[in-house]
Amino acid sequence: MSSVYHSGELAVQQLAGEARAAEVNGKIIRDSIPAVAASFLQNQSMAIVGSLDEQRSVWCSLVTGPLGFIQVPDEHTVLIQQSPGHNSPDPLYRNVRHHREVGMLAIELKNRRRMRVNGTAQLTDEGLRISPEQVYANCPKYIQARVPLSQELGGSTSALVERGRALTMNQMEWVRCADTFFIASASAEDKVDASHRGGSPGFIRVDSPTHLVFPDYFGNSMFNTLGNIHANPRSGLLFIDFQTTDTLQITGRAQIIWDPVEKAKFPGAERLVSFEVEEVIQIKNDRPAEWQLISYSPFNPE
Repeated sequence: MSSVYHSGELAVQQLAGEARAAEVNGKIIRDSIPAVAASFLQNQSMAIVGSLDEQRSVWCSLVTGPLGFIQVPDEHTVLIQQSPGHNSPDPLYRNVRHHREVGMLAIELKNRRRMRVNGTAQLTDEGLRISPEQVYANCPKYIQARVPLSQELGGSTSALVERGRALTMNQMEWVRCADTFFIASASAEDKVDASHRGGSPGFIRVDSPTHLVFPDYFGNSMFNTLGNIHANPRSGLLFIDFQTTDTLQITGRAQIIWDPVEKAKFPGAERLVSFEVEEVIQIKNDRPAEWQLISYSPFNPE
C-alpha cells in the first residue's frame, strides 16, 4: 500500500520522531469530498490558496466572498466563484495559467475550524474549479477566534499595490505584531499545500527586512508544510490586517532549524523555520472590513 505522504514528509516525520503518529493520522486523508466536508466548505466566506508562478516561486493568496461563493457540486469538484479579474494584483489566477497545482485551506476563524483541499485547478469564467487529490480537516489549535463586523470582506481590483524585494519598516512592524499568518509550500513534485500558523502577538521574530524566524508548535504530526520545505525550500507567506483586510504576501525560501539552543529562544517551539524574503506584494484594499477578536487560542504558548 502506497503512503499518502511524499518523501519530504516522511523524512521530517522520522527526524521529529513522529512517524507512527503520522501513519495513524494520515488515515483521515481522502481523495474525495465527504458530505460533512462539502457542507463546511459551502458555508465559508474566506479561503487561502497556495499556487506557483512561472518561476515556481510559491505564493499564498486570500480569496473571499459571500457565504456560498465556494460550491461543491459533487465529491470530486470544488468551485470558487470569484471572477479572476485580469488586472487583479494578486498572482493567484495568473499562476494557475502556468501551474495547475494548488493547495486550498478553508478556515472558519469564529469556530476555529479548518479544512485542506489540495489538488489541481482550472480557470473558469466564474473563478476556479479544483479537482481534489487530498481532503482532510485539521485541529483547532493556535487559531485566534475572530468574526467580521460586516458581510463584505474587502478586496478590489482597484486597490493600491506596493511591491518590493524586502519588507518596509511598516511591514516589518506588521509581521512583528501578528498573531496569525498563512504559509503555502510545495513538494519537489510541485504538489501545493496551504496551512495556518498562529501564536501570541510577537511569536514571529523579524531579524531584518529580508529575514524572519518563526516557531513550529506541536501539531498533527503529519508535517505537510515542513515536509515540503525539507524537499523544496520555496514557500509563500500571507499576512492579513484584520482591521482593513489589507494583505501582505511574501515569497521566498524557508529552512527548518533543529538546533535546540535556537529553539529554546521561542517558548513552546518544537523546532523553528527560517525564512528569506525574495519578493513582497502588499495590497491595500479600498473596501475595509474590520474583524473583531473574540479570544486568543488557549493553545498559544506564553
